[in-house]
Amino acid sequence: MKLASVNDDDAPDSAPDSARDGLTAPVRRSELVRHIEAHGPVRLEELVETFRVSAMTIHRDLDFLAREGLIERVRGGARAKAHPFAEQDVRLRRTTRVPLKAALAAEAALLIQPGDVVAFDDSTTVAAMLIHLAERAPSAVVTHALGLMRELTLTHPQITLVGLGGQYVHETDSFLGAVVVEQLGRVSADVVFVSTTALKNDALFHPDAAAAETKRALLARADRKVLLLDDTKFEGKGLYHVADLADFDDVVVNAELAAEHRAGLDALAARVPTLRIHYVPTPG
Repeated sequence: MKLASVNDDDAPDSAPDSARDGLTAPVRRSELVRHIEAHGPVRLEELVETFRVSAMTIHRDLDFLAREGLIERVRGGARAKAHPFAEQDVRLRRTTRVPLKAALAAEAALLIQPGDVVAFDDSTTVAAMLIHLAERAPSAVVTHALGLMRELTLTHPQITLVGLGGQYVHETDSFLGAVVVEQLGRVSADVVFVSTTALKNDALFHPDAAAAETKRALLARADRKVLLLDDTKFEGKGLYHVADLADFDDVVVNAELAAEHRAGLDALAARVPTLRIHYVPTPG
């Protein structure tokens, strides 16, 4: 299967359009997917007005996203893919809410002690912790995220890397499933950092069974469990149980939550003395 990058912008007029609307092409395409998923079938004219770019640019963006399997083209516009439990492609997630992910990652990194063996899942929020590793000085990193493996070998060669392999899934840029789970049975970690797609009834869920299984196995290998979370996860869709919130030692979440969600977290922390909630201000 062709693996195209969402950073591709083969349009000769993309720079002027990006300058007019203030968004780079990858971010605009990510927001296009979010808009289409939120508003159902949309017409091209509506997207032109919403994103303040030319019809030609929108045509090109929609064609690109359709080729990548992220939307479906219809006459005069586009509609969301009919996969209610599908996780958003990692290439789009890497361009979404980047400042917030950086803020959550910075707070979470403070929980790493020098010499710790650290385990990371394949979420883009957790991946944002990479720039803090030199300062926090873990002794080793265990991960099934291929992109993180690449970056770690380039930027932190002094840190031992334990890369978990198995079936590669390009939508997540990681290895998932039974082979990874079997390998996890042979390692341990001091602290594990994960995120997920949905939070409901004080439990984490994920739309993909193999991903949920892998995250569960990762959580089982660490003494301290840390969840990185943002407010969109309270509205997310998930099918397969990953873990209960009460299983975690720390939850790092942006402070700007709906009142009922913040009250729910505070109530749980009051019932579970070992659970700490870290509220991080949303940047900007």
